Amino acid sequence: MTGVAAIALLTALWGVLAALTDARIAIGVAGVLLLATPWLLPRGDEGQGRPRTSGPEEPALTTA
Repeated sequence: MTGVAAIALLTALWGVLAALTDARIAIGVAGVLLLATPWLLPRGDEGQGRPRTSGPEEPALTTA
């Protein structure tokens, strides 16, 4: 699905939701989905070019 088609489809879906309920409810649902986006996206395998979130395994070298 192209980006333009996805935008059109989602706009239509939010319009239907707003018509069935209330515009504030539709905006609230959209906000909750935006906040939940990191949990809704599929996760890839670790180590595929993603930065590590933990610190280094070995201590850094220091000069004295």
